[in-house]
Amino acid sequence: MQPDVSLIIPVFNNEPFLDESLSAACAQGELSLEIIIIDDGSTDGSLSKIKAHAERDPRIIVIEQANQGVSAARNAGLDRASGKWVAFLDGDDWIAPGSLAMWHQQAEQGDLDCLLCNGFSFRTDPQVLLNSQPPAILSRQPWDSILSGSDWLVQGVIQREWPHYVWLQFCRRSVIEAAQMRFRRDMIHEDIPWTVQLALAVKRMGFSQPPRYGYRSNPSSLTQSRDADKVHHRIASYLKVAALLKDFAKGQPAALRGALHKQVVREMGHFLGKMRKGNVSRADRSQFAAEFLAAGFAGTMFKGCSNYRELSATFKAWYMCQIWKRQRA
Repeated sequence: MQPDVSLIIPVFNNEPFLDESLSAACAQGELSLEIIIIDDGSTDGSLSKIKAHAERDPRIIVIEQANQGVSAARNAGLDRASGKWVAFLDGDDWIAPGSLAMWHQQAEQGDLDCLLCNGFSFRTDPQVLLNSQPPAILSRQPWDSILSGSDWLVQGVIQREWPHYVWLQFCRRSVIEAAQMRFRRDMIHEDIPWTVQLALAVKRMGFSQPPRYGYRSNPSSLTQSRDADKVHHRIASYLKVAALLKDFAKGQPAALRGALHKQVVREMGHFLGKMRKGNVSRADRSQFAAEFLAAGFAGTMFKGCSNYRELSATFKAWYMCQIWKRQRA
């Protein structure tokens, strides 16, 4: 019998948080569920904890693989998934009891392709924090509406709240498979191209306002690191994201094309910030600047500008990259 939901959990060295995360996953009831846990080559005690939970809960499917990154882990989960719906939970995060059943009911009743859920940020005791009604991650979504994915993307960019967090997406698996969607393995910000593809594929998108997903705020995460190699990888990923957004925009209706170009402006703002303040060598900064200029991102950014601030940011990015390109080690 086909499960209602496949919950995909990528894990890499999450030992301190796994009992909390997996206990929350196993506490989900009132629907048929398979829990697919992918250990991505953990070097701590994560795999032992996963196996201990699997011995107690027959719904758990364990996949072991050499370390390849979160995209490869999620892809392995998607390849194994058999549920009608797919949800994601990161190995250090948390999900409130009854959430999957609630999301499943809303998605089925609305005949949706995807339900965008809501969450909150926490550091410790997510259930205690949830009981105190924490601020939600999302506040500007069209909660009572059903939109096409493309209309949602346009509205989200305009409202400056376009959430490309895969862990807030409750998706019909047939839509993912029909669009041949998988996560890119060569970049950090893999959620962004995934979410654009999802938006282009989804005909009916709904929204669930109550924050039920607990996102663990981790100061030691990759996105907060000052390590030179990690900063280098993150800057390179911003360039890849901008290139993908630029390609996605080709041939799209004017409103969607404009929204994707505007998102390039915002991603390049992050790029410029890391280039200015990140731990980047002069030689690497020169190379990244040359790639920015060669790709014509300033022209794409200009197409996405709708106010003076965005025009100023576009000029600044172009001007600084002209300077950095000439700087050598």
